[in-house]
Amino acid sequence: MPDGGMNGPIPFRAGSRQRKRQSGATQSVAGGGSALGGVATVTLDKVGMLNYLAIRVTATVTLSAGGAFATDGPWSVVDRIRVDLNLSNMNLVDVDGRMAYDLARQMFRGWAPDGGTNYTPSTLVFSAPVAMGANLWNLWYFVPISANPGSDYDTGLINLQAPEVQCNVSVRFAAAGANFVTNFTSLTVTNVAVHQCYFSSLDPRAVILPLGQVVRTVQFTQPVVATGENTITVERQGKLMNTTTRFEANGARSDGIDRLQVVANINDTMYDETADFNAEEFERDYSMPKPVGIFYKDFWHARESPGSGDGRDLINLEVLTTFQQKIFVSSGTTLGSGNNFYILGRRILVNFVSPATSGINPLSQ
Repeated sequence: MPDGGMNGPIPFRAGSRQRKRQSGATQSVAGGGSALGGVATVTLDKVGMLNYLAIRVTATVTLSAGGAFATDGPWSVVDRIRVDLNLSNMNLVDVDGRMAYDLARQMFRGWAPDGGTNYTPSTLVFSAPVAMGANLWNLWYFVPISANPGSDYDTGLINLQAPEVQCNVSVRFAAAGANFVTNFTSLTVTNVAVHQCYFSSLDPRAVILPLGQVVRTVQFTQPVVATGENTITVERQGKLMNTTTRFEANGARSDGIDRLQVVANINDTMYDETADFNAEEFERDYSMPKPVGIFYKDFWHARESPGSGDGRDLINLEVLTTFQQKIFVSSGTTLGSGNNFYILGRRILVNFVSPATSGINPLSQ
């Protein structure tokens, strides 16, 4: 076996090549004249080590009169995005459309899929008019697979070229038009295209392959039935990289929160932040206005850029007895009946050695 030269194997960063492509054909979604509740499924091309996905959704949204977005904006036209590995039934990504949008904002400074009120994006990137009649919507969902596309790109890469590995992406649409826009009539001509960014090694026998790890991006929803303290106990898996909290009260995203806390082992309050302090931190870190009802904690932000770090602030959930994130709902917040939710999205780094996280590139043999 080659030893990579006189100096031994070279780092994966120096011995790999970034590549990008659309995976498979664009998928059309239809059923009964409408794509409501429909699902598009794409099996990713078996090439390289997967870094991230960019999913384009286009559709014709027809309205009976001028409409308005529901509380989670046009992004809730997608009810769920899932990325699944066939090995051990590993679920890499499982989030709703709005959570995918907010998690994407958390990874970059000053950028959002719709401009985030910072700038007006090209219509090639975002378009969601709500005029009476037929409107062409064009939405992009950024879905990170490894830690990030930059300095930590090789943390959590998925080895798609291993013969044993198959990775499927599914995009499920909202069950009802009212979930994303008012005065809804139909959702037609609906298409999904999945683009993948991946890395191929020049010769895996001469490079140091990335560690066997995966990054899981998932969310959990819990009803809010009263003001005051509301707690989500997070499962003890992996190292916590970041969380995104979405609070909805009486069917709408709300900033009606006094405090946010991160608590380990019941008594160790690691973070205790007022809502306005959390908002100030967000705008300083991401250079854009904080969205209503959205609160971030980024334990991976240990370098100058958001969403990148060296593990300095990661929380190892597996060494804790319990780990909780709490919100304290303001006493004056109006709660409805069955439409108040505490939604927690999170990214966790998990050690998982398998053909999906290691192996040999057959293209180099």
